[in-house]
Amino acid sequence: MANEKITIKMVSEKANVSKTTVSRYLNGKYEFMSAETKKRIEEVIAELEYRPNALAQGLKNNKTGLIGIVVSNIMIPEVAALVRGVNDYCIRKSFQVILVETDQKNISQQDQIQALIDRQVEGLILSSNQDEAFVKSLTEQKVKIVLADCTIEELMIDTVIVDNEKATAEMIQRIYSEGFDRVAYFTPPLTTPSRKKKLALFLESSKIAVRNPEQLAFEIEETQVAFDACKESLNELLKKNQGYRLAILAENSELMFALIHVIYSLGLRIPEDVAIGGYDDLGWNKLYHHEMSVIEKPSYEIGSQAAELLVKRISKGKMQYKPKVIEVQPKIKMSGSTQVSDNSFDKIVIRMNQENQPYIKKNYRKQDD
Repeated sequence: MANEKITIKMVSEKANVSKTTVSRYLNGKYEFMSAETKKRIEEVIAELEYRPNALAQGLKNNKTGLIGIVVSNIMIPEVAALVRGVNDYCIRKSFQVILVETDQKNISQQDQIQALIDRQVEGLILSSNQDEAFVKSLTEQKVKIVLADCTIEELMIDTVIVDNEKATAEMIQRIYSEGFDRVAYFTPPLTTPSRKKKLALFLESSKIAVRNPEQLAFEIEETQVAFDACKESLNELLKKNQGYRLAILAENSELMFALIHVIYSLGLRIPEDVAIGGYDDLGWNKLYHHEMSVIEKPSYEIGSQAAELLVKRISKGKMQYKPKVIEVQPKIKMSGSTQVSDNSFDKIVIRMNQENQPYIKKNYRKQDD
């Protein structure tokens, strides 16, 4: 019977019981079933090598073991790492993951998410920018959702995000402590809460060294002319800060890549003329044969924790619960060292107090008003 599809009917006939009895056995309903009948069904199932349709059984019990994850582009390394984190955790918990990429231009994001719901997923992990009204409508339909590495400001919902606050403050302090006079910040358009928060953190952390840090922040359009926009902004930065030792932080890896090319196109050296760093490490250090300071996003951990939170929600089965926000700590890799910081800003403050020495050098020049 190796190539023959085994059915419940065949099991029932072989065990000399009704199909209903076999179905009850498969669903763990052993009430009013004798030990002899239970053993006989078990032996026949083993003999015929019967495999029940897990999806069909799940649909009957409103449990399919399916989780949907929505991302922008799986080709981005940090996105791929997040998906691996989700998938590895789900495998351990006997869930299967269905992946949807929202960069598909010919299909609307909402239609893709609705397709997942139509496939009876038990929950969703959203890791790309979403329409607030649409996500709210999903929660009103009792769809279990966890946001991973993204936020919706006006919506109370389970979320796993990166806590960049301490890391940003420490990064900027360390750069100034190494003798840099100016730290500039390049960001794509401020269209997401995450980007707005990163800019705010940069401005706040930079006040320790310059009077008007907003003059060192540049917003770059996400278009095919991003290279030209970076070049124009960098030229402006260099012109206004002649004689100062400069460092630049990029909001994301794509912008960092563009800046590296711009710096080299201007005949400048990294880090001798302009140092560069930012958020996310996609291997630029190895590619360009020198190290850069980066705040490394723990994408795998974000995915794993998002999956764990969602599976717990599914397992408990409750529709009403208090949304939870989990903040994952990033790691800092400073240029000139392969050591990874423990990212403990509190320890830095304690060390300053104990040694009675400022962590920041005070020989940098204040920015003119």
